[in-house]
Amino acid sequence: MRKEFDPLALRDLARSMKQEGLIQPITVRKMGSAFELVVGERRLRAAQILGWKAIDARIIEINDEDAAVKGLIENLQRADLTPIEEARGFKQLVEPPYSLTQEAIAQRVGKSQTVVARTLALLDLPIEIQELMPRGIITETHTRSLRKISDRTLQIKLAREADRQQWSCKETERRVHDLLKESGEPLSRRISKAKPPAKDPLEHIWQPILETADQTGVKVSAVRYEGSGKWRLHVEANGAVDQRRALADFFIRLGQTLHGPLPSDLIDSIQ
Repeated sequence: MRKEFDPLALRDLARSMKQEGLIQPITVRKMGSAFELVVGERRLRAAQILGWKAIDARIIEINDEDAAVKGLIENLQRADLTPIEEARGFKQLVEPPYSLTQEAIAQRVGKSQTVVARTLALLDLPIEIQELMPRGIITETHTRSLRKISDRTLQIKLAREADRQQWSCKETERRVHDLLKESGEPLSRRISKAKPPAKDPLEHIWQPILETADQTGVKVSAVRYEGSGKWRLHVEANGAVDQRRALADFFIRLGQTLHGPLPSDLIDSIQ
């Protein structure tokens, strides 16, 4: 997965290994008459810099899929892994022979499926932009704005300018917006997600209300939402001989059914 190694970082590691020795062995697996590296490529390269003829190694039995995932996870835990290298690693797992789903990859490497999808999408960018990303100025967030430009030549031009002038993500977004406006391209608007409807606070007591109303001969009507989670009921007892008694009976029974009195702000005053 890793294509580039910082020579300065490798020399620092080699110097540390020379002074302290190899603290953690590399991990390999048996492949016919040879061994294949699973984990520890930086340590192996540092050992080569030191001219070591041998290096301690731990041999494990592991299949192709687990070997690839294990190596990927070790690299993902390193801060110096570039976004493009990470994307290449994910792509290795998506393609045959592993053919893992994005969800499966996310579970194995401890990231969300959204992160995996966005990282893989980096490989759809022009190669010129991919080559800029290891410099650390252009990030995955920058590329979300750049993708809005349909002309890949303009994408590259703006990305290079953003890298050269070290634009922030916000500045890049603004520049892309201005460019699209000037060129007449449709501006993609952020679709606001509809807020879920407020949960009816009376949902769990509707049935007791209706049953109690039938028992006491009253009618519940004119339910009204008053904001801040407050609802108001209008209760009538026009068909009862003694309306006040019927209303009182309704509230008493309902309170007993609900194991407590109804909140006063849900009830119209008895006229």
